[in-house]
Amino acid sequence: MAVTWKGSMPILAWFFVFALLKWAKVETTGFLGGFLIGVGWFLLIPVLSEAGVAKSAHQWIQKAGLWAIFSAAFGLVALTLLKDSGAWHTWLVDFGLLASGFFGFLGALIGFFKWK
Repeated sequence: MAVTWKGSMPILAWFFVFALLKWAKVETTGFLGGFLIGVGWFLLIPVLSEAGVAKSAHQWIQKAGLWAIFSAAFGLVALTLLKDSGAWHTWLVDFGLLASGFFGFLGALIGFFKWK
């Protein structure tokens, strides 16, 4: 059986996303950080598929990625259109990232207990 790079590309891309967040000091509450967190969640799905994790865990991880990307998009819209509107939009962005982490945790928990 030949080893191909195709199966390892999602995990390599995930490590690249993690390196950007960690060593480039990208803020997770900003647009780029939230977008990278969402992309990181989506990059875990093919890795979990190769490992034999149940499809129900993938759905929760997709929800986690969508919450992170939506909170990043809302943060960008709030910064450009809602200037000087207080701090309520940052609370919504933080809630979106918190929900993203919660859904990712649920996906990991379901994936752990429903291993094929």
